[in-house]
Amino acid sequence: MSRIRILIVEDEPLIAEDLRGHLEELGYAVVGTCDNALDAMSELATGSPDLLLLDINLGDGADGIQLAEKVNAKQGTPFVFVTSHSDQATLERVKAVRPAGFILKPFDENDLRTQIELALARHATHLEATEMPVEQERDQFVIADSVFVKEKNRLVKVPFSEILYAEAYDNYTKLFTAEHRFTVSATLKAVADRLAGPPFLRVHRSYLVNVGHITALEEGYVHIGRQRIPVGKTFREELMKHVRTL
Repeated sequence: MSRIRILIVEDEPLIAEDLRGHLEELGYAVVGTCDNALDAMSELATGSPDLLLLDINLGDGADGIQLAEKVNAKQGTPFVFVTSHSDQATLERVKAVRPAGFILKPFDENDLRTQIELALARHATHLEATEMPVEQERDQFVIADSVFVKEKNRLVKVPFSEILYAEAYDNYTKLFTAEHRFTVSATLKAVADRLAGPPFLRVHRSYLVNVGHITALEEGYVHIGRQRIPVGKTFREELMKHVRTL
């Protein structure tokens, strides 16, 4: 499990530190703070944040909206504006760059949490070729190589590589990593559609496994560490195709 990584771009040091404190208290990881667009682009390239919090006014050089244009053209990382400017001219410029969210100063932790979750969900939905089912939109969504799962009123980032297997429980699915278990309100089929293809493979009507974590095979079962998972007859041939390529 990884914390969601956020880059702060704010030219007021006190506000930047206030943002950092709120974000860390909410369980997010702050990968850096920048006070200008040039440093922000450099940090984007090296820090790989999941989300940017951008001030609009950044002093000398490009402002936050110009920076957002560059982000849209190069990285495509979602961003939320955090600003005290809400005049019509600014709003028109903001709309043109399609932010994932907008927070007016002064803000509080609830504003931050809500806008961050909405921003990531909107970005994930935008990346999808088809519309996300309603139940998945509420509890889980996928961006790049990770699934974002709701846990204890916050989002946690779970890289695909850390998911060992998934197990169906009626209309819910449990995702298992080496150290955590997450429950999402989606069927195993819906989860399989989101994580389809190698390294994830359906091996039973109730199980989806990460083939990269298979440690042993026996007749009718696969082992992932100490977990023994049944293999349905209709899934065996497809499983063996993937195992032979490992």
